[in-house]
Amino acid sequence: MAKTMNSNYLLAITTMTAFALNSLFARFALGFQAIDPMSYTLIRLLSGALALILLALLSFRSTRDSASPSLGFLPSCTLGASLLGYAILFSLAYDRLDTGVGALILFGTVQLTLIGYHRLSGHAISKMEMLGIGLSLVGFVTLMQPSQQQPDFSAAFLMSLAGISWAIFTILGKQSKHALIATKQGFIFGAGMMTVLYLGYALYLNDAIVTTTSLYLTPQGVGLALLSGIGASAIGYYLWYLLLPKIDLLQASLLQLTVPVIALALGMVFIGEQITVYSCIATLLILGGIALASFSKVRLL
Repeated sequence: MAKTMNSNYLLAITTMTAFALNSLFARFALGFQAIDPMSYTLIRLLSGALALILLALLSFRSTRDSASPSLGFLPSCTLGASLLGYAILFSLAYDRLDTGVGALILFGTVQLTLIGYHRLSGHAISKMEMLGIGLSLVGFVTLMQPSQQQPDFSAAFLMSLAGISWAIFTILGKQSKHALIATKQGFIFGAGMMTVLYLGYALYLNDAIVTTTSLYLTPQGVGLALLSGIGASAIGYYLWYLLLPKIDLLQASLLQLTVPVIALALGMVFIGEQITVYSCIATLLILGGIALASFSKVRLL
């Protein structure tokens, strides 16, 4: 029991850290204009797909499975579409949004979508869970308050749609019996769709007389996109699919609110961001809310 408990904790921490790294990579690549959003998304999905194909081959070879499990065409398309929707909308929004505002909109939308689905699926939310949700939301808003600015409306709308897409990807992942196969298929189909979209966009730019948006690459931007695709996205999402069967959707929605806290810690270590009183209070509120909401649901613990 204790061994399972520790392994679940380690899996959760590793997964949320991967998500936080993904946010940092996107912030550097897109915020400092090292690469355009379309190219960033394409490289991210293609590299993630290749990494997962290799991981799947090594996994099934090591277990000596003669036939690996597979998903049907429609489930794969659904996974790919939800992943593509999240990835491209995330990139397009972060090109114009402040990091804190973007994270607030993204993870707030994800949480509300998952909680709504949780309730519509017939699961009652207890008073203790409601209190935990409230504490987590207060902590999240407190964490983002120092960087709060009036966001660009269209970019905020895109980030909200990205949050809904990520929530759908999460729901589909919880329903999947094979985490690695589901993640791999999602990336393969998502990367294929993105390739078609990218080529069409490139042709449009080539034919356009005047363009305000262009495709551009730098070594730093490509490197960050590869790190995002192979590490933070492919491996991170695979671990997320492994974790999902061990928790319910309410816990999943709350657990993702730790990502900004982890990102804050990584920012302090790697880019010298300063901790504030707001950050300390928010950390306590978010983690306390998660613990409270999860008290009666000890599958993860």
